Amino acid sequence: MYTRIVVPLDGSETSELALPEAIRQARAFDLPLHIIRVVDTHVLEQVGGSAAAFDYSMMGELFEQESEDARTYLEDTRQRLEGDGLTVTADTQVGPIARGILASLEAGDFVVMGSHGRTGFRRWVLGSVAEEVLRHAHVPVLMVKAPEETS
Repeated sequence: MYTRIVVPLDGSETSELALPEAIRQARAFDLPLHIIRVVDTHVLEQVGGSAAAFDYSMMGELFEQESEDARTYLEDTRQRLEGDGLTVTADTQVGPIARGILASLEAGDFVVMGSHGRTGFRRWVLGSVAEEVLRHAHVPVLMVKAPEETS
């Protein structure tokens, strides 16, 4: 039925909430995990032409450093999961996050991802990668909701 479990990770506690569920599913169905991290280019879109004094030469360096950090994070995570007896592949991409996740999906995938579970105005203002993936994925998506924040 499914051929692999895709787990989008960004290094946050919320994204890593998906790992225990993904591990359970991988073991239950004897499936490999595919962990992915997308280095966000949204910052470039935000800066655009609005900052005449902005040093664009630094953006390439920042994205390269962020990409290297992402690769290191995924490699460390991959090794840890393989140490627990799982089969794991990893992929780092650069671009809009939700689009990168969606582009990485293949027939037979099953996505397990963490979500803040924001609603209403907060979701509208902050946006939701998880919601975009859920709405546009051509494969099943399981959302692992973060515990509600206490004020």
